Amino acid sequence: MGLDRKTQARISQIARRVGGSIVNIIGKSLRLEVRGWSRFQHLAQNGAPLVFQFWHGDMFIAWYLTAPLKPAAIVSQAGDGDIASAVLEGLNYVTFRGSSTRGGRRAYKGMIRYLRKQEVKISAFASDGPRGPRREMKPGTYVAAQHLDGYIIPTATVSKWALRARGWDKFAIPLPFSKAIASFGEPIKVDPKLRGEELENALKQASLLCKKHQEDLENSF
Repeated sequence: MGLDRKTQARISQIARRVGGSIVNIIGKSLRLEVRGWSRFQHLAQNGAPLVFQFWHGDMFIAWYLTAPLKPAAIVSQAGDGDIASAVLEGLNYVTFRGSSTRGGRRAYKGMIRYLRKQEVKISAFASDGPRGPRREMKPGTYVAAQHLDGYIIPTATVSKWALRARGWDKFAIPLPFSKAIASFGEPIKVDPKLRGEELENALKQASLLCKKHQEDLENSF
């Protein structure tokens, strides 16, 4: 049975108050090694738009690390999206609500308009969300980078000890004080002119590169 609106609103209010703090507390406790941060620093310093890409099941540590950059993000209109949006807002993300079946186009356009007005254009995508298939990039990540004439930053994370959900994404919450690694891959410069089959092929290639980046980190951990 689904939660009524009043209960959802209450849970979202609590998440907004403490969700971001919980992410920060766990994040700060981790024995976290960060790799590849310097790969995109020169781009950010020169004002290049950056789209941080990570997978839905591996976004906890990515949230923690990218939060100081105050990224923009699109969050599902579904009930669980209320909680995710509240947590992200508690981490200083700027959120836009929408999904492929409800309000997605409006949210997407709103985010792009917002970013174009910013001096620092940073966004973040759980690029296989909100419902999978797992680790297959949806078009939004690539097309956002196209609209902004920017770069996709592959972001992979792994932790030694974690609670992992049974859902399609196998969402992982790292346990406090766990050893963990976050790796930022080589920036992917997108071609803003690609359309049709060329765009589809470029999306597949970017998806494979990002998936390999995550799997290589897991296999080496």
